[in-house]
Amino acid sequence: MPDPEEIKPSSARKRIIFGVIVIAVLAVGAQQLRQHLDIEWSAESIQETVARAGVLAPLGFIALVLIRQLLAIPSVLVLTSAGLLFGAPLGALIGGVGISLNALLIFAMARFMGRDWILPRVERRYPDFERRAMAAGPFLVFVMTAHPMGVLTPIYLAAGVTRMKLWVFLLSLIPAALFRAGCYAFLGAYLLEPGSPRFWSAMAVLLMASILPLAHPGFRRRLFGLR
Repeated sequence: MPDPEEIKPSSARKRIIFGVIVIAVLAVGAQQLRQHLDIEWSAESIQETVARAGVLAPLGFIALVLIRQLLAIPSVLVLTSAGLLFGAPLGALIGGVGISLNALLIFAMARFMGRDWILPRVERRYPDFERRAMAAGPFLVFVMTAHPMGVLTPIYLAAGVTRMKLWVFLLSLIPAALFRAGCYAFLGAYLLEPGSPRFWSAMAVLLMASILPLAHPGFRRRLFGLR
């Protein structure tokens, strides 16, 4: 009778291999879709692509945000386009939903592929990893998502590998996703009015959201003290 401890690593490796194959297939499919739809690295191209969906444009845009990594389109470009397409309030909502669904997908993928196999190996080398991750994880998810220049994909992957509860992840994620999307949607709504007061107001909001948190000593200690 096989030892259950021997089966578990084998099963985890199979999940990783299966996940890698699925991601590779999806990446190839996404690039074919990008070529078919003729999506370029420009707000105008994204506008034209989403506009083809007609009344389903909001769902089409959410789908675009959901698979943006596979399409190799920067999130800044996509989120700014939301303001151009839908205006600031609706663009913020649609962009926030897209970020949240994308984060949930990455979190679930990391949990399916790597938690049982990667986490024990990390803990053998860094025994305090889980305690620190559980303490700092929600804060990092919130900060990196809310900050306009925050790194998203690695944070969501790391959260999925830890034992962070799904509801904790979502509570940290969703308000921050709406805030980040709102900053870029506000800018995008007035992107075609360069030099106007509303354009400079949107730029000021984006810059303040990027700089002001780092100006607070307590925030810097909390952020840079995480090791």
